Amino acid sequence: MTSARLAGLPQATALLLGDVLGAWLALLLASWLLALLGRPPLRPEEPLIWLGLWILWRAYQGLYPGYGRSPQTELRLHTVGTVQMALAQLAAAFATHRLAPSVTGLILLWSSLLLVALAFRYAVRALLVRLGQYGRDISVIGAGRTATLTIAHLRAHPGYGLRPVVTYDDNPALHGTSVHGVPVAGPIALALATPLTEQALITIPGARAEIQRQLVNSIYAAFPITWVVPDLFGVPNQALETHNIGTIASLEIRNNLKSGRARLTKRVLDLLCAVICTVLALPLLAVIAVAIRLESGGPVIYKAYRLGRHGELFPCYKFRSMHEDAEERLKTLLGEQPELRHEYETFHKLKQDPRVTRVGYLLRTTSLDELPQLWNVLVGQMSLVGPRPYLPRESQKIGGAIDTILRVRPGMTGYWQVNDRSHSTFEQRVDMDQFYIANWTPWLDAVILMQTMRVVVRGKGAY
Repeated sequence: MTSARLAGLPQATALLLGDVLGAWLALLLASWLLALLGRPPLRPEEPLIWLGLWILWRAYQGLYPGYGRSPQTELRLHTVGTVQMALAQLAAAFATHRLAPSVTGLILLWSSLLLVALAFRYAVRALLVRLGQYGRDISVIGAGRTATLTIAHLRAHPGYGLRPVVTYDDNPALHGTSVHGVPVAGPIALALATPLTEQALITIPGARAEIQRQLVNSIYAAFPITWVVPDLFGVPNQALETHNIGTIASLEIRNNLKSGRARLTKRVLDLLCAVICTVLALPLLAVIAVAIRLESGGPVIYKAYRLGRHGELFPCYKFRSMHEDAEERLKTLLGEQPELRHEYETFHKLKQDPRVTRVGYLLRTTSLDELPQLWNVLVGQMSLVGPRPYLPRESQKIGGAIDTILRVRPGMTGYWQVNDRSHSTFEQRVDMDQFYIANWTPWLDAVILMQTMRVVVRGKGAY
């Protein structure tokens, strides 16, 4: 076993124990639900055997500790692996005529495990991150723009488990400086002579082919694990799959937008989740409506037309969070205060917006003002997750990206909302919307929905 594997052993053990505890609680929950339904209890010996196999399967998937996995990849492995084990147990039970004791019991057990184990994994990892005990140290080869973007993302998302601790670059002007707090130790030759970590990340995609080949081979010889950032900026990267044709490396790029099955899955999930959320939120919707009427009178729902799929305009609904004369107030305010006009032109929002009512401020900070958009989802005008619903007048500012953005339904939430929310500029939002569309999968949607709940609870960046 290498020292890198040994270094990750405590973290892997902690995550494994979290899974064991999650499996135990899922078993208790399934047993309680069976008793509630008046069904016979589960025989503990059979579920324990299959839960043990589930743990082994997760180890085979590389989830202990699972460094370097994107959130959507990890969610896919967790979900697919758990469903595979559930189907395997059901098949074995049918083959041996020993349903233990019923299909209902097995479905309750594995459904509980699907939710409980995921929550426990996230909680254990969050604790490890908070304690500074999660992740593998990596050396970054290159200190240019690509390295800057990569390091910034890894430091902002420690759940990836890759911790940049040193960078190397052949530009003497960069020696002694740092990239987001990571020191530039010296030339690349220094990394080859005295490697400080067991993993290297090469971030020089612009190098010529021959130089790139020599660089990758030399780093590969010096480090046990080598990652390479290829010159594929703007290319969908969530749908890449490696292949080899003889001695030639190749990449498969799948266009998920062209997949009828994936689009159907997205629409079915939209309808299912929208119906459930609407039913559960009905009492809250009534309370919000009464609060708006009591504070400022006037209509409860605000309707504004937005650009929908294929450029069709549709009425986007929100709870009214501003005074009824909001547009007149805005024109007066922007005419009198140039600094606010600059802020509005940059972000298309104002942090201290005098047009917003007190109830409206609460609705915006919690994103509850967007609940009426569930109706837009139900009638097929919007999706739960998608690009921002842009105003018609913003089409010119979107520029050449407009054809890409209008391919899909806009979303109640999206990639930019859970990453930068109101702190991002208009151009940054467009870039993130393009990234989402190019890399869309149902797993990415699921991750964004989970991150949306976290962002809404924290109220970060909303105004």
